[in-house]
Amino acid sequence: MPVTYAYPPDRVARGVAIRSYHQVLGAAGTRYRPTRIPVFAQGNAANTYSTTKRRVFSAEEVGEVEGWGSPAHLMVQSLFPEYGGGVGSIPVMLYPLDQPAAGGVQATGSITPVPGTLTKTQEHQVKIGNILSDKFSVVSTDTAATIATKIVAAINAILGMPAVATDGTGVSNLEVKWEGTSGNNVYVEVVSPIDTETSFTIVQPTGGAGVPDISAALAQVGNIWETHIISALDYTDSDELDEFALFGEGRRASEVHKPLCVFTGCNASWSAVTAVTDARKTDRTNVILTNSGSHDLPFVIAADQVREIAKMDNQNPPHDYGSLPCTGLTPAADGDQWTSAQRDAAVKMGCSTVQVKDGVVQIGDVVTCYHPTGEEPPGFRYVVDFAKRSTVINELDLEFNGSKWDGKPLIPNNQVSTNPEARKPKHAVAALYRIIDVLALDAIIADPDFAKENSDADIGLTNPKRLDVKLVAKLAGNANVISIDFASGFNYGGQS
Repeated sequence: MPVTYAYPPDRVARGVAIRSYHQVLGAAGTRYRPTRIPVFAQGNAANTYSTTKRRVFSAEEVGEVEGWGSPAHLMVQSLFPEYGGGVGSIPVMLYPLDQPAAGGVQATGSITPVPGTLTKTQEHQVKIGNILSDKFSVVSTDTAATIATKIVAAINAILGMPAVATDGTGVSNLEVKWEGTSGNNVYVEVVSPIDTETSFTIVQPTGGAGVPDISAALAQVGNIWETHIISALDYTDSDELDEFALFGEGRRASEVHKPLCVFTGCNASWSAVTAVTDARKTDRTNVILTNSGSHDLPFVIAADQVREIAKMDNQNPPHDYGSLPCTGLTPAADGDQWTSAQRDAAVKMGCSTVQVKDGVVQIGDVVTCYHPTGEEPPGFRYVVDFAKRSTVINELDLEFNGSKWDGKPLIPNNQVSTNPEARKPKHAVAALYRIIDVLALDAIIADPDFAKENSDADIGLTNPKRLDVKLVAKLAGNANVISIDFASGFNYGGQS
């Protein structure tokens, strides 16, 4: 076999031919798995939109199509915040969900102003899902009906409000913009001066019913390696969580090898959320992200945290997510924050955590629901380990899934050949060693010598057209728990 193909083998006339091409001789570092963020969310009930997936680049384009203040719009807004610090070039794929097919109802509530003895002009704002309305002024001549009209105008002036207001008789009626039970999580409050002379009776949105179907959206994922799905659905919906978990297991199948996680937000109490996660002991796909006691919308809680998680996975996958700030989230009251013991118990029950430091919500432990009885530590607990494993899978796929190996002549290690296309098991072992070295340099695996000692390749025992390859490696850990002893004593006089 010729060592060059610049001229065809049968060329006899004199001449010089030089063929220039690129050959991968070995990567300088780990080739990270590309991060992608699919958003599974509804638009507004009043909007007509396609449910075909598409890549989106701003919240504005989603607001124009799926509707301002919809789950889809507000989640994408968290990924591309106006103040900067968004996901940048990480692809954000919107998988629009229809309204519930049957029995879909929008949650409704109301605000009723109760004027006191008004002696001065005062400004107020309505906050819906921690999104502020325009300010409205209450003056001494205002009646309840006048104030209600002002409330409606102040709410509807903000496109991104998750509810629309209509004028009643002395009452401002509210309707969540989408159908489904998730609308019952919208929290309404009025921000007033301390010395307010007007009070407000608030009926929180309720009555939302129905759950969107995610089957059609999941069917569109295809052969693309989507990595961080964010769901706008309710964390208590076990049917939807089960469907995501089943889909996730399918993505882990050896012939697919494109694992993913699904992130759902929650602002419920410690006992409520851990009851859900503790019941899902073998679920290694679903991740419940929390901000207990906050009035943030649950799907915004998920999107704001995934923004930081995905950025870290894209830049430095072996790095955990502790202390990453979620600047778009609002801390709950001090009494709603989990104690150290509660956070530890939550992680052991398959629930992620946050901490509030200097008034900023920061990511704590990010874990899947996976915690089978008797498996300690659980092998698929931490999402950062999912990122590490995905990086290894990506390296193996880039090496072996393509023309470099596909269909090449396969011969024993001790056989001599002049065919430059021939491959031997020891060539595969050499490729494994290169992969091990770059993974160790990037702190994705630990103890590379162990990996080299326990990894191997050989021709199939019963199929001469089969190459069997095995890589065994230890994932590197993370400095999540830091335990320090400090001993002190007293200094006494007379020791000199």
